[in-house]
Amino acid sequence: MEKIIPDWDLDDIGPFCYKHFMEKLKKPFTEETMIEILVKQSNWFDIYQAIIALRKLGTYRSIEYLKNIALNYNNTKKMDIQGVCVLTIAKLANGEENEFLGELLLNENYKNKWYAMAAIFYKINEKALPYVLEYGINKIKKSKNMPEVGGLILTYLAKYAPENEECKKIFSRINNDFEEMDKKIKGNIQKEYPNIF
Repeated sequence: MEKIIPDWDLDDIGPFCYKHFMEKLKKPFTEETMIEILVKQSNWFDIYQAIIALRKLGTYRSIEYLKNIALNYNNTKKMDIQGVCVLTIAKLANGEENEFLGELLLNENYKNKWYAMAAIFYKINEKALPYVLEYGINKIKKSKNMPEVGGLILTYLAKYAPENEECKKIFSRINNDFEEMDKKIKGNIQKEYPNIF
C-alpha cells in the first residue's frame, strides 16, 4: 500500500535540531542526552527537539520514554508533543509498535488521533486492526459527518476488508450510504479514495 504522505522523510531532522543541543544547550548530541531531557521534562521546546533528534539517534530503547511522553506529558503544547512522539515511535519501531499506536485511538488522554493513524501507516500491518476497527465503528456510528481521521481509517480498513468480517460490515454500510450520495460528492470521494470506492 502506498504511503499516505509519500514525501514524508522522518530521517531528516534538519540542522537546527543539532545546533540547538550542541551550540545552545551545550549538550552532547546522543540518545542518552535526549532520553535525559524526556525524563526531566523541563522545557517544552527542548522536549520537542529531543523527540525529533531521536529519529536520528534513537534505538528501540528510546521507545518506552517516548510512550511515556505521548501518554503523560501535560502542557498546553501537549498535542504537538503527542504528534511528534508517535511519528518518532513509528520511525524507530518500524511497524513493531502499531498495536500501541492503535491503542492510542481508544485512549481519551491521547487527543491527536490523526497522528496515531498516520504513524500506523508508516509501516502498515495488522497489529492495529482491532483498535482501528473499534475506533472506526464508534466514530462512524456517532457522527453524521466523516470523523477527522475517517479517510485514514477507511483506507486502513479497506486493506483488510476482503479477509475480515467486521471490515466487510463497515464497508457494506458505507457502500449503501455512498449510493445515495450526490453525484458530485461521490466523484470527489472516488477521486480521493480510489482504492475504496
